[in-house]
Amino acid sequence: MASIRKRARKVGTFTWAVLWRDSDTGKQTSRSLVSEADAKMLKDFLDANGQSFSMAAEAASRMTSTAPTVQQVVSEHIETLTAASSGTRRTYRGQARIHIYPVLGAVPVDRLTRAEVARWFNGMTISAKSKKNVHAILSAALKTAVADGLISENVALGMRAADEVSTFEPVFLSEAQMSIIYSALPQRWRLYVELLENTGLRYGEATALRWQDVQQRDGRAALRVTRAWRRGDDGEYIGPPKTKRSRRTVTLPLWLGDALLGARGDAAAGDLMFTRPSGLHLSNSYFHLSVWMPLMKEITGQLGAKPRIHDLRHTHASRLIAKGFLYR
Repeated sequence: MASIRKRARKVGTFTWAVLWRDSDTGKQTSRSLVSEADAKMLKDFLDANGQSFSMAAEAASRMTSTAPTVQQVVSEHIETLTAASSGTRRTYRGQARIHIYPVLGAVPVDRLTRAEVARWFNGMTISAKSKKNVHAILSAALKTAVADGLISENVALGMRAADEVSTFEPVFLSEAQMSIIYSALPQRWRLYVELLENTGLRYGEATALRWQDVQQRDGRAALRVTRAWRRGDDGEYIGPPKTKRSRRTVTLPLWLGDALLGARGDAAAGDLMFTRPSGLHLSNSYFHLSVWMPLMKEITGQLGAKPRIHDLRHTHASRLIAKGFLYR
């Protein structure tokens, strides 16, 4: 710990010397101050910052800053985004709360340094993709702070995570593997899985389909994809698909179109095509936990793989490419 010594001067006044071994240099160091209060403050800052004068000085400068904190800047940035859905905003809030605020949140934005951001970035024990996403939130918020005149530069620019192998490698299922899946899949879900496999629709797009979205096109059934389930502050809701290009018409194989139209029964045009047995929305979590995971547990040994539901989309894309079609 640092210590204080009172020293008399020849002119009859006193100074207070703060002595410590600086952790940055390893050398015994001292600094004389004209008041006891200033000496006690320096001692407290040194003791709180591991006897590092540079860190103590930085901590002292933060106390005198009148700029908003990193947490205030990031929070304001998220809440004023104009192109983000409520679900996206909710995701950003959660990422900032978990990964940004505990480490950088209390730092005045004008005292944030590139070295500090780098230490935070390197210290995150999450995947490279997740690091990129969280860093993008901070960097965008700092860019806004520059535009607002709060800081002169964005100290988060240019940081990249080392390449890492994705936790989930895509699985491309053969027709033989799909046969194994269908043989064990409860009959109620067969048509739904066949739709995913043979159209490449995203999960949220397929579960938002209504019977009125089936059209006749050149003698064949086609699906008009204009909606998708999205996640918002109050849960899931139906909104537009992921991108503008996702609004599209998907022509169905003859057999699938016939099967789909034959399954309508007396359902109203505005009814959802696929629901839970209770009639509620077929959420991803419900299907994953109640249908897909138990199925995979049963047949993974036969499949030689453990595909996700989204891998049905990968499978469809790979087949189109194999047939010479450009898939986007």
